[in-house]
Amino acid sequence: MSEVTLKSAAPILSRSQDAHAVWAAAVAAIEMLAVGAGTYGAAVGYNLFATKAILSGADHGWASLAVAVIYGGLCLADDQYDLLGARWNNRGTSRGLAAVALAFIFLLVVGFCTDTIGGYSRGMFLTQLIIVLLVQFVTRSALMQVVNQARKRGSWRRAGMVMLSLPGTNWTGDMQEWLSTTPDEIVCSYRLFPIIDDSSSSVDGFDARIAQIQRECRALTVDAILIVFDKVNMDLVTRVVSAFSELPVRIQLLPIGITNFMERSRVGHCGSTPVLEVFCTLCSVRDRLLKRGLDVVVAITIGVLAFPLLVIVAILIKLDSRGPVLFRQTRHGFNNEPIRVLKFRTMTTFEDERHGFRQAVRGDSRITRVGHILRRTNIDELPQLINVLRGEMSIVGPRPHAVTHNEMYANQILRMSRRHNVKPGITGWAQVNGLRGETDTVEKMRKRVEYDLYYIDNWSILFDLKIMIMTALSKSAFANAY
Repeated sequence: MSEVTLKSAAPILSRSQDAHAVWAAAVAAIEMLAVGAGTYGAAVGYNLFATKAILSGADHGWASLAVAVIYGGLCLADDQYDLLGARWNNRGTSRGLAAVALAFIFLLVVGFCTDTIGGYSRGMFLTQLIIVLLVQFVTRSALMQVVNQARKRGSWRRAGMVMLSLPGTNWTGDMQEWLSTTPDEIVCSYRLFPIIDDSSSSVDGFDARIAQIQRECRALTVDAILIVFDKVNMDLVTRVVSAFSELPVRIQLLPIGITNFMERSRVGHCGSTPVLEVFCTLCSVRDRLLKRGLDVVVAITIGVLAFPLLVIVAILIKLDSRGPVLFRQTRHGFNNEPIRVLKFRTMTTFEDERHGFRQAVRGDSRITRVGHILRRTNIDELPQLINVLRGEMSIVGPRPHAVTHNEMYANQILRMSRRHNVKPGITGWAQVNGLRGETDTVEKMRKRVEYDLYYIDNWSILFDLKIMIMTALSKSAFANAY
């Protein structure tokens, strides 16, 4: 047996947990106070501005308190006050803003159902919502800085973990760095050698070593045990997990052989049996409904607002060159299914897979005068709003490539077809980062696919909204458009 001790620690787990709880409670109280005060202050300010009178009565005070309590409850339910967890550190700001919005929506629904919002104007509601969103953003951003500084000063720190590598695991000396942990998280690590044979002495020796590690863990400041294993030692996982279940810690399993497939993994169910789901994008009904609802609302809104522009563009195309207004091309959609994608015609000739597809290049002589403007401004993509309303495309997603292009690169770029695990989009993460235009090399296409897969693995409604805003405002979204 071999053991590598990374850091010694005193048995003060309960003290560390208490400090964490105190900080979490303080952060929650400050945020709830800020949200409640912001809600009431916005009501007072709006009433003073709109009616020139000071707000009277206790109704708005109770409503502000309700918003603060609902907000705090949502954040607690979402584990946002685990100051060392992913919900606080990775997307704490955006999740906090979402909690504010949900608190106001919940209050509005309750008020409507109980008929208690008769004197509650839309102007006041919107004013309160905007002000409180700003207050929450500033408060959380400041608190995150305070928490990080306190942690660096040693005011409190997270209880560490013990890493246990089972026999057969491909052990490397820089395992700690590979796991991307901070130096104070892995308190101690152990590497176990295999049971040589089925004799009682060999098995007893293994169990005795596990028991020794158990005793040592009780004396350390740890709240988790990370068990690293591979397919060759699956039979030992149950034995080790059963032994360490006697400790008051979280037991985490890390299957080394499939770590690359676990970026978006989650625990699902097959019937009533828990299973590990990987590469599950938009799996829940909630996510699919949210994305589809956003697609329909945005497509209809843009279509109505841009209708006069679309009519003018159609007339200009007919006046500029002979041919149809719209260009239809078969491209791969969700699950590699062929779809007919619509675009404004921007070329004097139009080819598809039957005539031999040829991608547009800079200075392409086939592009019309109107076409140059349409392509540079992305207006040529607007007819795809029809594809969105048909359910064939989404507003945001990987851009659909021509079938010929997909066939050309499918065997050269790993996991390229994963782009089609979601509906293709009118705009996408690759496009707003300047990865558009001609893809005449494998490296250009590989970079675009890399950004598309990042979008798929990190999808959220807020990510979609961010890409929409970048599409309209970012210079990169218009780069390489020709």
